[in-house]
Amino acid sequence: MRDRLLWLFSLLFVLWLVWVETGFQYYERALGSELLVRPAGLALIAGSFLVPYGLVQVPVGRLIDRGRVELWLLLAALVAASCSVVFARSETLMGLLLSRIGTGMACAVAFPASAVLARRTLPTHRFALAMGCTDALVGLGAALAALVPLLLGRSAWRGLVLLQGLSLLLVVALPVLLLGVCSNGRARVESLPISASVVNVPRWSRGGVLRLIQCCLLYAWGLGFVFGMAQYGLLSTLKGWSSPLMEGLTLTMSIGLMVGMVGSGALGGRPQRRGRVLLLGTLLTLLSLLLLLASWIPQPLLQLPALTFGIGMGSAVLAFPIAEASAPAGQTAMTVSIVNTCGTLMGGVMTVVSGLILQASPSGDLSLVLVIYGALALFGVAMAGWISLNPEPVDAAAIPSRPDAVPSRE
Repeated sequence: MRDRLLWLFSLLFVLWLVWVETGFQYYERALGSELLVRPAGLALIAGSFLVPYGLVQVPVGRLIDRGRVELWLLLAALVAASCSVVFARSETLMGLLLSRIGTGMACAVAFPASAVLARRTLPTHRFALAMGCTDALVGLGAALAALVPLLLGRSAWRGLVLLQGLSLLLVVALPVLLLGVCSNGRARVESLPISASVVNVPRWSRGGVLRLIQCCLLYAWGLGFVFGMAQYGLLSTLKGWSSPLMEGLTLTMSIGLMVGMVGSGALGGRPQRRGRVLLLGTLLTLLSLLLLLASWIPQPLLQLPALTFGIGMGSAVLAFPIAEASAPAGQTAMTVSIVNTCGTLMGGVMTVVSGLILQASPSGDLSLVLVIYGALALFGVAMAGWISLNPEPVDAAAIPSRPDAVPSRE
């Protein structure tokens, strides 16, 4: 029960980091006006979260695999909350940047920690569903980021950031502390001795490394679409959609993404199903993209391809259980971190690509979108086919039973 509660708190941490990362866009103008920060400075602040978040994911994952997940959760929540308070009280660009960087680095603990705790507490066939639910929190966090400024007002950005810091203390740091992570012997979790951690950690097989590369490319495909198509209103700008239509399609696509992530996780609980689910998801993404780009479809009917587009992209979440199943025992957090980092980096690249497409394309010209994102969609289909044709790249006998990857602390 204690580990399951810790998993719940780690999910709340993931929800919080999405809220903080996406919420900046809703108050950046008020911040810039008050502190006289130029657009270039605002862009630096916006990017100062994801860059350090992505850079430290892998080493953080390694530390979580070797040590106390609970302690890392507590320390990360305290640091992130403290940095939020510093950000809210900053008066200079340097103060804003440093506190935002600190928040991003601390938040790098949340996702791999949730994966380890899910692996520790749930049956093996439920790990895919757990990762789907975790990734689906992206949609809930984005919705929270859009809703809270409507209640508080976008000009009250300092109060909003203070609220974010306080909420993290109340819903993550304090409950984890009360569970006795640092205070008594009940929650004591022994770290691996240095000698054991060096000598006894299994090595990756060649097949496992190949599967990890496949999963990194697959998740990069998914987040490339999610970030690239969402930024700058790419299709709505080029196709001249109205704001209500754009907002409606974005909401529908977000709902589809969450449904796709949870549904793919549920269907992909059995390894033999994952290849088929991936192939179906990538083909659905390709077909939906073509329908969204088509000029002959009436605007009211665009809601359907927007929904299926999100559902198809959600299948990329299966990259996590596929990679984890091929990893050596005891390396869940690091494996998840590597895959997540590749997706985050690709998302950043495609965000820039979308901006360049808008600069180079006149209104109504979708040729670059079709070429670039069409190629990305075909790449996803190819990756899904590759994975489907090689369902067992690793010798099963060489991999220990997976529930022991992170032994239960109960």
